[in-house]
Amino acid sequence: MSLTPNEAIQYDQHLKLEAIGLKGQVKLKNARVLCIGAGGLGSSLLYYLAAAGVGTIGIVDDDVVELHNLQRQILYQHQHIGSKKCIAAKQQLMALNPHIHIDPYDEKFRLKNAKELIKQYDIVADCTDNFATRFLVNDTCFNIKKPFVFASVSQFQGQCSVFLGEEGPCFRCLFPYDSAMDALRDCSEGGVLGVLPGLLGAMQGAEIIKWILQLPDLLVGKLLMVDILKMQFKEYRLTQNPECQLCIYQQAINLPSKFNSNCNESDNLSDHCISANELRRELNKGEAVFLLDVRTPEEFTAYNLGGVLIPLNELSQRLAELDRNKMIVVYCKSGNRSIAATKILINQNFGVKYLQGGLIQWQELINAL
Repeated sequence: MSLTPNEAIQYDQHLKLEAIGLKGQVKLKNARVLCIGAGGLGSSLLYYLAAAGVGTIGIVDDDVVELHNLQRQILYQHQHIGSKKCIAAKQQLMALNPHIHIDPYDEKFRLKNAKELIKQYDIVADCTDNFATRFLVNDTCFNIKKPFVFASVSQFQGQCSVFLGEEGPCFRCLFPYDSAMDALRDCSEGGVLGVLPGLLGAMQGAEIIKWILQLPDLLVGKLLMVDILKMQFKEYRLTQNPECQLCIYQQAINLPSKFNSNCNESDNLSDHCISANELRRELNKGEAVFLLDVRTPEEFTAYNLGGVLIPLNELSQRLAELDRNKMIVVYCKSGNRSIAATKILINQNFGVKYLQGGLIQWQELINAL
């Protein structure tokens, strides 16, 4: 596929760039990008993707344009109030660039359609405003090996990152459990300066274009934080969470409920787990409990519940140090290592339970008391 004469004129400034040129512009023309959410972030992102000549753009949004959207969602005008966002967006983008193709999806992005939608595209833009959808985007992209670019905004601050599945940390490494949902508020809760989503959406567009063109220095393994009041841009390095259920343990994940006293029935260990609240009651009653920490010595030194430290990789060789006359309660940071330890101990006929949710859930409980 090449460029028409009109396309060559429209993309003239790209063609002059050595890093893009004709070859790169054809890559953009052949690219397929899915944008999930056509609000403040999506408005800016979609405009720039269309202007850049991205050949096929999918837009997933079942919402309608409302008057209060116009303060930041620059893709729409008063005449679009009451119209479906994905349809109005298509009209606006085609008016900007008639050489591209737009696929509007007037539906919610949810578990039953996530895989089917994402698999049709090369890369995904997460322009959503809630954690449930963000987690679903991450998990689906990871499982079918699709990259995605994340951004969020609230009040005067925003953040942006790129996730490439097995090539780096995933979104759940950055936000591993449900209490982290309070860390990012959407603009309906906390308000947002109108230009901020435009800025972050443009950043998403830049990262997507760089990925398509195979340009270096993507925000992979990095989180770019923006404070627009101070006009500060800070970059933080992200590392893979050794406890991540998804990218480390390859486990399917459901969003947990806070302080749930019922243990997860996965792995056939429903009879061998204890919630943070149940363990607290046992300890307060003075019951004979043998606490076993299976984390690293460094983690144990930083914070622990007491008991005996035996790192998971040493457990099979140190079983003699355990007390068979007490109920053993195994704990780690989030529960994954303690589940593995519990399986080892069950096979050796120990009476054992693991702390559901690990120290993460324990600290949540203590903080809530």
